[in-house]
Amino acid sequence: MVQVGKLPAGQRLVLAELSGLSGRYGRERDVDHDQAVAELRAVTTDPELLGIAAGAKMADPTGVSGPAVELLEAAGADMAVAAAHAVEVKARLESRGIRYDHDQP
Repeated sequence: MVQVGKLPAGQRLVLAELSGLSGRYGRERDVDHDQAVAELRAVTTDPELLGIAAGAKMADPTGVSGPAVELLEAAGADMAVAAAHAVEVKARLESRGIRYDHDQP
C-alpha cells in the first residue's frame, strides 16, 4: 500500500507535478504525444512515482483520465504499481461515498 502522505515532501511534489501535467495534456485534443511524454520524463523517470500518478488517474470516478494514464504509461510508469494504487484509491473514495458508474480497476 502506498501512503502518499508518508512519502518524502520531494516525492509528493513530483506526484503533484505529474498529476497536473498529465491531466492537462490528457485533456488537450491536439497534444504532441512525444512532447507530453518528454515533459513527464523531465519531471521524473522513476517508474514507481509514475505508476502512483497513473494509479491515481485510473481511480478517477468520472472516467475521463484514460489519456493521462496512457501518457504516464508511455513515460515509463510501472503499471503493476498503478493498478495496485488505483484499487487502493478507489476503495478510499468508495468508503467516502463516491460512486463509480463505469468500469474501473
